[in-house]
Parts: sequence; C-alpha cells; structure tokens
Amino acid sequence: MYICLRSHLHRVFCLNSLNALKTKFGIRYHGRTYTWKLEHDQSLYDSKKTRQNIQQAFDYWAHYTESTFREVAQDEKADFNFAFVSGDHSDGASLNRHGRKVFHTFSTEDPYTVHIYFDANENWSNAYDAIGNNLFLVIAHEIALIFGLLHSNDDKSIMPPFYQAIHPNEVLPIQ
Repeated sequence: MYICLRSHLHRVFCLNSLNALKTKFGIRYHGRTYTWKLEHDQSLYDSKKTRQNIQQAFDYWAHYTESTFREVAQDEKADFNFAFVSGDHSDGASLNRHGRKVFHTFSTEDPYTVHIYFDANENWSNAYDAIGNNLFLVIAHEIALIFGLLHSNDDKSIMPPFYQAIHPNEVLPIQ
C-alpha cells in the first residue's frame, strides 16, 4: 500500500504505508524520536547554516512520519550521521570533486544507522540558482530517499535522479 501526498502545486509524492514504513536501510520511520549529528565538517560552508538546513529538511518530512528529529552531541550515537568528506574516505564510494557525485547515503554494520556524506569540495549554498548545490534541497532529497520515496522524472520534483536547482516552495509538501 502506498500513501501519496500532494503539495500545494499538485506535485505528488508517494511513500510506502506510513504505518509500516521500512526502507532499504532497514529503518522504520513512524512515531518515534530520531537523532542526528554532523560528524565532521570539512566544508567551507557555514557549520551553523548546515545544522539549520539539516533540521529544516527533517522538519519538512516529520509531519508525514509522525516522528521528531533532534540533534545530539558528538559523543552520542545518532540514527542519522551527516559529514562533509572528500575523495576516497574509506567507505567504498569516492566523492569526486565538482559536479558528478556530490553526496551519497549508506548504512554500515548497524543497519539502523544511516550515514549521509556530502562532497566537501563542492560549492554548497542556500541560494536557489544553478551556481552551487543548494544544501537544503540535497538534504531533503536524501532524507526522502531514506523514507522510501523514489526518484522521479518530473522536472519539478524534489526527487530527480540528478541534482537540479529548484525552489522548495514548488516541490515540497506544505504542512
């Protein structure tokens, strides 16, 4: 069973049943408090803005999972671990500087912990233009994949198979 959500501009997002949402990472996102942290930040992008973007992206999707998401300290275990890294960083998926692969998500030995890595060499920004990669859009996209949304060929979707700059008011569901 799928639950489909429609944004104010009639963009449709479909999720697996929210009562039993389970993803390829093995995590069920429904009615719990989940934790996240920014593990290490090699980026030139502002760390405070990075944290704000992460929390804002979780807040957009929290309503649909009936869950809450909060940041934890560096010495605490987190469900979602964000990091800015570069090149080969020992997880088998190199980030290749400027353009092609700017982020990836994976699970390690603990299937209930997700790692989301961003290329520290990319130009990250808050702008909605084609000059840099909008960090909020990328985070919202990756979180949606973890929640079970699929890539879409709709050019106004938050879920394209490749990054494209779009304004979030055009694509994200309103709460």
